Amino acid sequence: MDQIDIKSVLIGFLGSCLIFVLIAADDLDSNNKNFGDIVVNSITIKDDGHGGFITAYNQDQKRTLYLGTGKDANGYVQTYNKYEEPTAYIGSNRDMDGVIVLSDRYGALGYTQTGKK
Repeated sequence: MDQIDIKSVLIGFLGSCLIFVLIAADDLDSNNKNFGDIVVNSITIKDDGHGGFITAYNQDQKRTLYLGTGKDANGYVQTYNKYEEPTAYIGSNRDMDGVIVLSDRYGALGYTQTGKK
């Protein structure tokens, strides 16, 4: 009884490691990825080659907001109604001028104004 059995120590160590791995795997496998309310002073979103963006969805998983970078590396904000039809766009046009576009409930163009003088 005065000597430590190496096999028992090894089995205990590996058993403990297995428990920690299983607990971590259970957390990763969880379907609930909701972090709840997050409060911050600043958020920086970097382009990973596909543009940096924030997208919001309604309770029916329909996109209602896009804030980010477009294909010409210009920033823009676009809103959608509950049917995912575009309703407003604030951003840049192809000439790099500021533009506001408003659409009706069906996504049809209703009003456009550019900042070009």
